[in-house]
Amino acid sequence: MPSSNWAEQMGPALSGCVSRKVGAIPVLYPLLEALQVRQSINGLGLNGADIDLGRVVEMLILNRLLAPQPLNHVGEWVEQSVVSTMFGLAESQLYDQRFGRALDSLQPILAEAWVQVVSRAVHQEKIEVGVLHWDTTSIYLEGTYDASDLAAYGHSSEGRSDHKQVKIGLDVTSRERVPLLYWLLVGNRADITTPVPNLSHIATFLEQPDCVGLATRPLVVGDCKMITQPTVAAAHRLQLYYLGPWQADNRVKAVIGSVGEAEWANSELDYRPGRHFPADSPFMPYRGVWRPFPVEYEGQTYQDRALVVWSAGKQRLDEDKRKHYLKRLLNRLAEIKKMLNSRRYASREYTAHQIALAKRGNPAQGLVQTDLSGTDGQLHLTFAIDRTALAGVQALDGKYLLGTNAPALSASQVLSLFKAQDGVEKSNRTLKGPLAVRPLYLHSDQRIESLIFIILLALFVRVLLQVRCQRAGLAVSTDQVLAAFAPLTATELTFVDGSRLCQLGTLTPFQRQVLATLRFPTPSRYLTELPSGR
Repeated sequence: MPSSNWAEQMGPALSGCVSRKVGAIPVLYPLLEALQVRQSINGLGLNGADIDLGRVVEMLILNRLLAPQPLNHVGEWVEQSVVSTMFGLAESQLYDQRFGRALDSLQPILAEAWVQVVSRAVHQEKIEVGVLHWDTTSIYLEGTYDASDLAAYGHSSEGRSDHKQVKIGLDVTSRERVPLLYWLLVGNRADITTPVPNLSHIATFLEQPDCVGLATRPLVVGDCKMITQPTVAAAHRLQLYYLGPWQADNRVKAVIGSVGEAEWANSELDYRPGRHFPADSPFMPYRGVWRPFPVEYEGQTYQDRALVVWSAGKQRLDEDKRKHYLKRLLNRLAEIKKMLNSRRYASREYTAHQIALAKRGNPAQGLVQTDLSGTDGQLHLTFAIDRTALAGVQALDGKYLLGTNAPALSASQVLSLFKAQDGVEKSNRTLKGPLAVRPLYLHSDQRIESLIFIILLALFVRVLLQVRCQRAGLAVSTDQVLAAFAPLTATELTFVDGSRLCQLGTLTPFQRQVLATLRFPTPSRYLTELPSGR
């Protein structure tokens, strides 16, 4: 009789076989451990439950990073992955209300926990915080939220004005793009009212004992909503530097217009965009000229300066935009003239109203002169481009003004730092994309605040993974690493005597390379329960 194989020998002893998701846990959980998220949360919160609050926060962060789920599905995801094994959790412990109550318990300690975790990471990872980028974004909500102090209808960056929303203000470091500080805002908060409080929050954050030595006087970069007279005054009062574009009012236009052709000819800047330019449209260097730009506010004068910048790309955009809107306005005026003195257009009042509608909201309205004369039924309409006004706006094409109080920055440095503003915008896109921050459907403001905290920590971990890869010489993005590890699974075998055996799937050469280069533990450590130290 032939000898039996292993399958025949072991088959009768098996009672079950389950596949569990491992995914990118081997490259994410070491970062959570380095950040000491669990220890910080447990050191600040109450921990009388069978699963400590810090452990629940770790589960929620991993879920956001790997497979974002509504709270009522997180337990199911944990059970289907190796998370339940590595944390020693039973299915009966993963009920829906546990995660909601954890958010309630987390809310009172959010500020302290954020300072602890972020300041520790900045010190450990040597994150450069001398330059910060500030921006806001909106997150729409599902539900009515009638009793909410945060949810409100407002201008939506996502085009969902039919939903209530909250806003997030985010300060991101310039070089590593680490989210250093965030601020949860009421959904109808006007962006222009946020820069001054944000500067105060930065100053307060840096005064915390855990943040000593992070930065002495950071530069805060923002868009045109940030650069106002009150913001400039606040930056000086708080001993912070600012950088951003001034809105093009008459004074700004006059400063831009003061730069002559000779100055432009000798003002080429070193900045070069990272993108590729086709051969038929080669890159044309930016140009920049300094001008004094004193700012007055509440009886104080701040002797700051501004860089007048010219961009070939912006000039083309300005020209194309003006042509588009001019054409739209002239075509509509031509239609009105064609219908003049017929039907409703025989009425002077109605025709004047249509002309006003054609101009309303059109950026080119100041470039066209119109004259409607005559009485009802005998109307005469003339219109023509105002050549003087057109020459005035053409002189501003491609030009803008960057204000700052940082005395040591060169013109090329100012432009480079301003162009890096897209770092915070990319962080906002990550919040709404891979981390699935919206839509939110929670029962209270406290839970909204706590879940935003969870999601921002998940963003921090994503960025930290990118930083570690770059510093280790791995030319890959966070998304590429997460995608490469996503198929990784483990097979859990259950035997008739109740014992279990969990076996890891085969690692690819790339997965092995990443783990070895980052010096992360072998993934097999997540197939058994981790030490329970808190």
